[in-house]
Amino acid sequence: MMIPRGSLAAVAVVLVAACGIAALARQGGAQVDSRIAGLIASLDSQAWEKAVEELVGIGQAAVDPLVAALRSGKGIAAARSCLPLARIGTGPAVDAVLEALSAADPAIREHAATALAWVKSDRSVTALIAAVQKEPWPRQAAAIHSLGALGDPRAAEPLAGLLTSRAWYVRDAAIRAIAQLDGPAGIGTLVAALGDEHGLVRQSAREGLVARGEPAVPEMVRVLAAGTETVRWQAAWVLGRIKAPGTEEPLLGALEHGAPAVRLESAVSLARLGTGKVVDGLTRLLTSRDPAVREEAASLLGHLGSPRAAQPLVAALGDADAGWMAAVALGRLGIPSAATPLAAALENPSARARRGAALALASLRAAGTVSALRRALGDPDEEVRYWAAEALRGIGTPEAAHAAKSARPTRWDRDSRPCTPPRSSATIESGTLTHNERRYRLYPETLETAPDIPSPLTTADGTELIVTVTSNGKYGIVPVTLKVGDRQCEADGNDFPTLARSGLHSEVELDRTRTITGRSVAEIAELGRPGYLSDDGFLAVGEHVVSIMKDDDRIVRALGLTHPDLARPLFHVWNAMTTDLDLGRWNMAEHRWGNVTGMVSHGRSVQVAAGDTKGGQLSIFADGIEGSFWIEISRDLTASEQAFLKKRYGHLEPGQLDALVSALTRIRTGEIQPHYVAWYGFYEGRTPWRVNPIAIALVFGLRTLDQIEAAFPGRLYEVMMDRYAATGRGVVEAPDR
Repeated sequence: MMIPRGSLAAVAVVLVAACGIAALARQGGAQVDSRIAGLIASLDSQAWEKAVEELVGIGQAAVDPLVAALRSGKGIAAARSCLPLARIGTGPAVDAVLEALSAADPAIREHAATALAWVKSDRSVTALIAAVQKEPWPRQAAAIHSLGALGDPRAAEPLAGLLTSRAWYVRDAAIRAIAQLDGPAGIGTLVAALGDEHGLVRQSAREGLVARGEPAVPEMVRVLAAGTETVRWQAAWVLGRIKAPGTEEPLLGALEHGAPAVRLESAVSLARLGTGKVVDGLTRLLTSRDPAVREEAASLLGHLGSPRAAQPLVAALGDADAGWMAAVALGRLGIPSAATPLAAALENPSARARRGAALALASLRAAGTVSALRRALGDPDEEVRYWAAEALRGIGTPEAAHAAKSARPTRWDRDSRPCTPPRSSATIESGTLTHNERRYRLYPETLETAPDIPSPLTTADGTELIVTVTSNGKYGIVPVTLKVGDRQCEADGNDFPTLARSGLHSEVELDRTRTITGRSVAEIAELGRPGYLSDDGFLAVGEHVVSIMKDDDRIVRALGLTHPDLARPLFHVWNAMTTDLDLGRWNMAEHRWGNVTGMVSHGRSVQVAAGDTKGGQLSIFADGIEGSFWIEISRDLTASEQAFLKKRYGHLEPGQLDALVSALTRIRTGEIQPHYVAWYGFYEGRTPWRVNPIAIALVFGLRTLDQIEAAFPGRLYEVMMDRYAATGRGVVEAPDR
């Protein structure tokens, strides 16, 4: 029998305990009693979990002493006695735990409720139901969780009664417990919770319905056709993950007749099902009166990969609204016969259609399209020219290679090397930096005067350094090299291959995006709304992640920068913070980074303040990152910069000018945002945690104010205010237990 890796330690502890007790028993009962007493005492220590395992290994002999400890009511050891008693599971042991549900000490009642998750009996279920109905939060949570763990369907009704609570966290705990119950009990309650006012409760209901599997399918099909928009897209989400046979037609109907979020999620779910059964239905939708439906049908046909879709997609190339997606789909299908009609589509008056055709031809690499691609090198749209050149390079014939050499450079003709910045001749040896024949000790040693070095500086061996300013006015040279192990050198190449290669997005790749990290953009929008994963959210109501990415990519391109360029200084700050955390130079009492107050970046003095939080800020993408810190970065404008703004934007009201200055010079971030910038080119929407690319460029000295104004002549106020907000984000969480 294979034992799960996480269980090996527990098994080892139990075996050691059993062997140890057997040896003690041979030496006499007194020694066994002494050992048990010592283990019970250890329940009031950091090693209490190990003590529980050993007591469980002892078994019956430990019951009376544990019962005595529990009934004594003394300290945390009394409360923790419940767990080994419940796990030993004999009649007297369970009786004691059930009795503890009525103890005067609330901590003992809570531990008893938690422990009863190990006791699968009618008495446990009845007692826990009573506890749920009489205990206040947060002690109520233990009984709720244990009822879920036991899985008894009799708990469905009392748990459903908690959904009238005004507290979202009570409703969420109840839904999570209902999701674990055996049989069909509670499915209707989970379906109803899809309409809950709080996003986390809706998410728990979705996940619970998926956990229930095929028994939930009939209800999902019903609400997919007749629910509200919020419920319908979630029903599609659930069906796509259960993957039950026979759900293709309901999802196809929702794609045709649903609101945008319903249509998108239905398409994503059909893609998850991966069946060719819907090809004929999707082909029919290519002639729908709704252009959005036609576009979604074309996208899905490309994803499903059926050769039967080729001819209908070729016919759809002339669609003024959805033809571009038909071209993209043909590129995904890889059907050589599509090359000629795609080459003809390079003459389409729509730049979007020409981009789609050029992208598809870059995938097909058909030698017969060289002439059309050579002409496309003169296209007025830069992205069409880029994909045409890529297609020619991919074809690789002498004629194609010669044509590719004549291509004009584009913004995407670069390799994004986020972990290989240009190196200097400076060297590091034994903790000492040598630069221009001068030697400086590296941090954690500090200097009385500012070192005469560029900041940031990359040495000959690739170490990145910045100069920091400490709270006592000294200077440090801190290694802040981007870390491969922490994924600081990555981009999401699966979803955005051009971003990973060049550091900038391709707009046609963004337009075709339906999922990011496996989550649909509809789900990401749901997770990113204010009050869902955080109070302030990641996106304002009405904003969409792809639109934000597209707008910010245009800003970054206008600045002549890349997303890795803008992520790097944010990573430098974060890596300097983690250095002090590792050195123990963090004010744990005030939860602040008290040691460093600033840094030098490209000749600019940048102020930095940071602190830690309770943690638990989840990402809207399925990337595994969580946030536990806040960082505030700022710098003061120089006198000449202030004069420049007053001259160019003196027509603004005083409050508007102040807001512009604040937006340009203040950045609030955490450890999540640098990764978002690097991985996705995502700077957040209209939230207080938006790391505006223009602000990053100005604060860290990547661009001067003159250069920024030249990129947005006369429009800087409008561009900066478009997604400007001015408060702080708090993680949405339940009260402390």
